[in-house]
Amino acid sequence: MNTIQKLLADIQRIKKHERSDNGGAYDGQRVCMQICKLFETSNRSSINLARSISDYWFNTYVMASDNLSEEPSEENLNRITAFQSFLDGDDDGEYDVLNSEDWETLRDFVNLEAEDLDLDFLQSMMSIILSHDGI
Repeated sequence: MNTIQKLLADIQRIKKHERSDNGGAYDGQRVCMQICKLFETSNRSSINLARSISDYWFNTYVMASDNLSEEPSEENLNRITAFQSFLDGDDDGEYDVLNSEDWETLRDFVNLEAEDLDLDFLQSMMSIILSHDGI
């Protein structure tokens, strides 16, 4: 199981527990906040960068949703998995869901955290950003 598959499986567990722990009621905003925490803990070696990315995802996409109670939407799941692929250094990740603003934001986040990141990890992320015209 790769990190994307694990992330998606963990998200499904979060959604299932949300319903079972609340008598069948579902709160998309609360689920997405838990997804943010999951994203951060899944990326402990770059936790500050992961926190910035998950906050960006939550505030830019989840909170802007027309149907917040049903989040995460399929598109927002695709975004969070694209962000995970990015942190995994996956050159072949499914990045089509990310727009130019997303890439610029990722570049800015990486620049802010650069001195605390492993050099190989930093080079990998910058290469992915460059290949998607984020620089």
